[in-house]
Parts: sequence; C-alpha cells; structure tokens
Amino acid sequence: MLCYLVAEEAEGGERCHRVYDAAGEEIGAVRRIPPTSKLFKHTWRIEQPGHPEIVGRNEWASGGVKQMADRATGKVLTEALNGLSHIIPPGESGTSDSGGSQRQSRKLEWWSGGELVMVSHSIKMIKVQADWLDRRLAFAFAVLGDS
Repeated sequence: MLCYLVAEEAEGGERCHRVYDAAGEEIGAVRRIPPTSKLFKHTWRIEQPGHPEIVGRNEWASGGVKQMADRATGKVLTEALNGLSHIIPPGESGTSDSGGSQRQSRKLEWWSGGELVMVSHSIKMIKVQADWLDRRLAFAFAVLGDS
C-alpha cells in the first residue's frame, strides 16, 4: 500500500483528509478550503510535518505583480487572436473538435514560503518541483480530485 486517506470533520465547509503511510504513520494532510465568495473557486492546502504549509493558488494569482501583468497581457493577446475568426481557413476550428470552446482544466501553482513546490493541471498532470515534498501527498491530492 502506498498510502491511505482518512476524512476528518472540519468547520465551515472545509474538507480535510489526513494521509497515512502503510505503517499507519501520518505523512500529512490535504485540505480543501471553500471560496470566500461566489467569484472565486475553492483553494487547497497541503500540510507536511517539518515544512511550511503549501498553498495551491490559481496560476493567475501566483507570483509577483509583474508575473500577473505578463500573464494578463498574454491572455488578452491570445483572446484577441482567437477572436479573428475570419483568418482561420474554412473547415478548421480554433477551438475543440466538437466546434464548441473547450474548457481547460484549472492550473494551480503550489507555493510554500516563497518556493514553488508543485504545479498541477486538475489531476491530469502533477509536477513536483521541490525535492522535500513527500510524493504521496501529491498522489493524495490526485486521488481527491480538484472538485
């Protein structure tokens, strides 16, 4: 067994799952924090003993002001180019094969104490950046899913 999760009661709509190794020793916890308003999505936290809390942030809200401005500029340019549908040859689509716009999975950057620890695209791709992160906690997040 790699690890197992135990759901724990939490207040205010928060969900907490303690993560244990095969011997029953606690590895850490994965918490889902509900949004503060309807404009935002929930956030995630990973706790690993001996390390600062790891916070999963939407890629648009991660990094410094310059990084956020660069992302916004890139997004505006991409949307403007996608809006030029008369440039796309007939029979081709700038969206998904089904003709509708394809909803992308949410990309999170996981930060701890100013260090980028992990990047995830929903549960489809999880890339651990920090050597000290116990990979079983990343696996536990994937088991829970970004819902």
